[in-house]
Amino acid sequence: MTGVGWVLAGPASKENGGAAHTSLHGLLAYGAGSSVIVADVRSMQLVVVLPMPALKVSPFLPAPFVTAVQWDPEGIQRDVTQDVSSTAHLQLAAGDRHGRIAIWDVAAGEVGTWLELEADKGRQGIQDLCWVCGQPLLLAAIHGPSLIVIWNTSSGHYFWKFDAGSEMLGCIRCDPFDSRQMCVMGLKGLLLSVLVTGTTESEVLVKQYLHPGADEKGVSSAVGEKGVKDGLASSSGGGSTSAGAPALASAPGCVIRCMFSTRTRGLLYIMLPREIVVFDLVFGMPLASTALPRGCGKFLELLADVDGDILYCAHQDGKVSAWKRRADMQVFTLCYMETLIPLMGSSVLPTVLAVVHHPMQLHVQTFEGNQAPALQLNTFFPLNTLPVPQSLIMQDGNPIEVKPFCSLDATILSISDDGRLWQWLISAAVPGTDEGLAHMNGSKEVAVHLETSTHTGIAALDLMANEEQQNRPPLSSSNGVASELVFKLELKGQLQLLSAAITTLAVAIPSLHALSPGGNNSAAISVPLVALATQAGTVELVDTAANAITASYTVHNAAIVRGVRWLGNTRLVSFSYAEVKGKGGGFVNRLVVTCVRSGQSKPFRVLQKPERAPMRALRTSPSGRYLLILFREAPAEIWAMTRTPQMLRSLALPFTVMEWALPPVPRSAAAAAASARKPSLLYRDRPTIASAVAAANAPLLSPTSSSTSDSLQESESAESFAFALVNGSLGVFEMRGRRVRDFKPRWPAAAFVSADVLVTAMAYRTPHVVMGDRLGSIRWWDVTTGLSSFFNTHRGGVRRIKFAPVRIGDSSRGRIAVLFNDHSFAVYDLDTQDPLANALVQPQLGGILVLELEWNPLRTDRNEPLMLCIAGADSSFRLLEVQNVTGGKSGQVAKQTVWQRYRPMPLCSAALLPPPHALSLRVLLQQGIQPSWFSLTAASMDEELVVKSADQPLGTRGGDLRHYLLETSTPMLGETVFAEVLLKTLEPYRKAGRLLDEERRMQYTAICRQGVATRCAFAAAQFGEYSEAGFWLQLPRALSLLSFGSAGPTAFWGDSERSSSVPPKGSSLIMSNEEGSIVNSDLLASKSPYRCMDIVPSDQLAVYMAAQERILWHEKLGGTEATQKRVHELISVGDLEAAVTILLATPPNNPLFYMDALRAVSLASAVSPALHELAVKVVAANMVGTEDSLSGTHLLCAVGRYQEACSQLQDAGRWIDAATLAATHLEGSDHARVLERWAEHVLHNEHNLWRAMMLYVAAGALMEALDILRKANQPDTAAMFLLACHEAKVSARASMNAAAAVKDCPPMIVDSKASANTLDLPGKLPQHLEEIQAVCEYYGQYQRLLAHMCTGITAFVD
Repeated sequence: MTGVGWVLAGPASKENGGAAHTSLHGLLAYGAGSSVIVADVRSMQLVVVLPMPALKVSPFLPAPFVTAVQWDPEGIQRDVTQDVSSTAHLQLAAGDRHGRIAIWDVAAGEVGTWLELEADKGRQGIQDLCWVCGQPLLLAAIHGPSLIVIWNTSSGHYFWKFDAGSEMLGCIRCDPFDSRQMCVMGLKGLLLSVLVTGTTESEVLVKQYLHPGADEKGVSSAVGEKGVKDGLASSSGGGSTSAGAPALASAPGCVIRCMFSTRTRGLLYIMLPREIVVFDLVFGMPLASTALPRGCGKFLELLADVDGDILYCAHQDGKVSAWKRRADMQVFTLCYMETLIPLMGSSVLPTVLAVVHHPMQLHVQTFEGNQAPALQLNTFFPLNTLPVPQSLIMQDGNPIEVKPFCSLDATILSISDDGRLWQWLISAAVPGTDEGLAHMNGSKEVAVHLETSTHTGIAALDLMANEEQQNRPPLSSSNGVASELVFKLELKGQLQLLSAAITTLAVAIPSLHALSPGGNNSAAISVPLVALATQAGTVELVDTAANAITASYTVHNAAIVRGVRWLGNTRLVSFSYAEVKGKGGGFVNRLVVTCVRSGQSKPFRVLQKPERAPMRALRTSPSGRYLLILFREAPAEIWAMTRTPQMLRSLALPFTVMEWALPPVPRSAAAAAASARKPSLLYRDRPTIASAVAAANAPLLSPTSSSTSDSLQESESAESFAFALVNGSLGVFEMRGRRVRDFKPRWPAAAFVSADVLVTAMAYRTPHVVMGDRLGSIRWWDVTTGLSSFFNTHRGGVRRIKFAPVRIGDSSRGRIAVLFNDHSFAVYDLDTQDPLANALVQPQLGGILVLELEWNPLRTDRNEPLMLCIAGADSSFRLLEVQNVTGGKSGQVAKQTVWQRYRPMPLCSAALLPPPHALSLRVLLQQGIQPSWFSLTAASMDEELVVKSADQPLGTRGGDLRHYLLETSTPMLGETVFAEVLLKTLEPYRKAGRLLDEERRMQYTAICRQGVATRCAFAAAQFGEYSEAGFWLQLPRALSLLSFGSAGPTAFWGDSERSSSVPPKGSSLIMSNEEGSIVNSDLLASKSPYRCMDIVPSDQLAVYMAAQERILWHEKLGGTEATQKRVHELISVGDLEAAVTILLATPPNNPLFYMDALRAVSLASAVSPALHELAVKVVAANMVGTEDSLSGTHLLCAVGRYQEACSQLQDAGRWIDAATLAATHLEGSDHARVLERWAEHVLHNEHNLWRAMMLYVAAGALMEALDILRKANQPDTAAMFLLACHEAKVSARASMNAAAAVKDCPPMIVDSKASANTLDLPGKLPQHLEEIQAVCEYYGQYQRLLAHMCTGITAFVD
């Protein structure tokens, strides 16, 4: 993967509006100034920085702030018939304050598509973004304060927009159950539910609601007009706000968010500044609200909903809180709060700007005894997730829900304004367990920390929480979470980036006189370190090889660092000054020496009184022995930088600029001789630096005397600096020990620099001095020969000149980088006859104003490109490649380098691999591979040490790698030779440790032998496709339910096996023993050990229990519409008595009185004759014609026509209600028909492949499920689905035979033709042998094609 350049961005600010989002692949993107920072969460490393380009109308101004980011939810393209090298899975949408939306290709580091409105009034800044999954992928955005726009990213045009008028829109979120639906929240109480069914304006359906804080005028009392006005007033203090400014700029103090429940469909959590409201979108009404206790800071973000029982929130004062739901209610209680930013020796804490939740969902749960570890997914599911299973038992004839204790941990990331990214883990444990005791010990430490804190509101908060805990009744554990939990907050990682805006930079260029710090008198070497001075008083040390900040030194107590220079390669000297106000005035100058090895800083030149002039600049000699301090209108000072710095003397000269001499150009004897024999151009053409060097070196080829050698040795121990004065005079001084003497250079012609020319920049590399003036002229002068020349750049005043590093064999020695006063730069080659014609001119770098530049000296070979370090006014630091400019064209752009060269820890993100290599890793993880192959030493041993069987031939180094393939009892699909090719192509990544990190490798070791479905779930989760992972984890349970007849007797077993395998009707899911009725043990063993959103559709008792839980939430809701929906819920679960009670309570003056009475009478009748049934059907049909489908289904239920009632509900789009009714009253094939129709709707309308797959499997339509995988061009998944079905059939037969052996019954008949290499498939799959054969053959072709593609590209390893 390559990025847009080696870039370090500045810190995030409040202007970014908390723009941050985590991808399914484990990558975090957040806005920092006008750039987007992408970091890997697992390793906490910087991946790439994406700087937004400047506006086209003002290319010389900085780019706007990034205000919204959103990752593309799609996974890696697996259709080999398409472009496999596509990196669409790394698409990122970024919006800025000027209303632009950039669709970034993060892998290429380029903007693929621009989306922008042509606003009539001002610029419609982006408030929030949200991807809407459809065909094609759509993007919804909030433009300005009140405009919602849905973009078609394929065409680059929008097809729908909605103006909310005076409402200020705050956020937009997508429904995880149905990615076509999204909700938009307003600051004044508006709640929009938008359903996108197509790409035309007529296919967008909108419903409007008001959340509970809204009054009749639609203004929320929780936010209020006063809060909005206060937000406007606070924003106007920092500058004017345009009419198109989004809510984050117009009202920054009013933060409102919403989040969909990951457990219950249609449930929405609304976060107001001091209140949490639970809103039911099905009923269109709020269920409950929870107020924030006094003393707590306002809410900042809703982080995570853990199984609907625990809610994690972030606060504007930098704290995080945990809220626990009360049993059978949607009311939450605050049970934990802690500060996210720890105290780090400073009384001023950084400000938390954004907090996001990272769903690190993959982990392995271990059990006591001999039970195998189980793969788990946390309950925080992102877009397009699936329902998950639960288990039930029967006690006293009533189903009781049994839920394993789910993981309540949450990984959150906080972004602070000091440039730090923090990774935190909130964990919860039950008191009494080992984890609970550890958490309690940790909580004691937290309590001590809070007690010593200066926050006075914590004590009152704890007191109120204790009182509330004592007054409220004890919580029941029926909601899946223990009544008492102990929480703990742990810091897991930190990423340090630039802490503040950069003021200047310094690069270490030690000369041969600089000694190494070891005391061995050896010369100091160049180090890949760049020192950056910031406005926050810190000096940041950047490792240019690793693209990371290695150290940060707080040396100037929040004062602006005006300058920094290296002393050799181990020490830094920096300065700042502060103006003294009042009587006397003056300036307090502060000089500090910092040792980069120990981190200690020591000030020197400490004066008791203020000085009349501030410091202007520092200049250090390459050896680090001398420091020259320039003042503004005061004499300069020369210091000897020994262990205790000493002032040598002052120079009372009006310097405009001065520079120390850089080390001379390295030169071999052969090159010097060749230069001397070459005809000189001194007298024919304009002199160049190369010709001047040749002329200067020619006399040195003659035999030299001993006196000449002595003089050369003396010159090596001396250091010189060149300078220019206000009157245009030039000079060169030499430092020898503690003495300063005139170098006595050979002067150029008198007209070289006139008195009216002010020299503003200089560079000095022995023996050449290059100068720039305020008119844009570049002059160079040879101090040994007096040769000189000049040319005019016509670009205005020159601010800085830097010599490029030269290596032996370089074709040019006179390349310089020039920074102009307009913050543009150029690179000229003074070795050419016309430097201006061969210049590399770079106007403002993508809208970035260049403040400072310097060459990177780490260039060991002449073939390596030149590297230029740049500090931008947007607080960024960049490293650019500069190609050879000889023979180039004016106006060409500097090529930006790759985003990394070295990393201390490998990036183990599968999304960052080239797509063919990523798909190869996925195939190997699915098929099964020995965990030892991932070890960094296993496959890299000598060939003799590799364990090989007798029939394994030796291939390349390491021998035959096929012995690393996992041996399983399932038939082998594909060819092992191609699997070996894939192993060999992934060898470079394996050796670099980029495939699986240690944690994931141990997880794969624990579960790799637990079956195809578990391995496929691990592979899908590794690639961030958690919807598919959820399907694979549910598949064994769904197939096990099929084996017990959940979708009819023929859905799983063949005709010959039907009678001996399927339990009697009515006991397909529940088996009895002497102790009572329980769920079959095989089902409990095969259930997925996690729960989250909906239930497995074929688990009818679980569906029934979920519906019963929803009924309890709606008991207190009033109103005509809510009453009708409550009646429908009661009829769906078969509670006709309660439904009749509610219907009879309808008052006579209600327009629905007669309709409710008719339904009450019909439902109260126990048994109806045929004629009555026919009459009821006619009435129900008439009601459907009047768009009253609910009443019609109620009458159908009264006469037992549940199948037709389900059909009517599905026709009305009430799929969940139809599934609940079917689970309550239908069994076998009748229930399967309802699920199969639902699956067709989910597949074709909602475009949710994996949810449709689970519904097809639950309905017993295994062939249909296989067919949609084939049509989706996923050959690997289709083949693994067949293997999973084979494993389920073998496991079910073994369980049945074991049960038969206990009861002394004959075992099931096994087909004599079956063998270890033959698929034993359930249901109707064996009847479609041609399709099965086509899937197997296509999988083999898929492996072959991947092998060819992988061998055709080179592995990219850091």
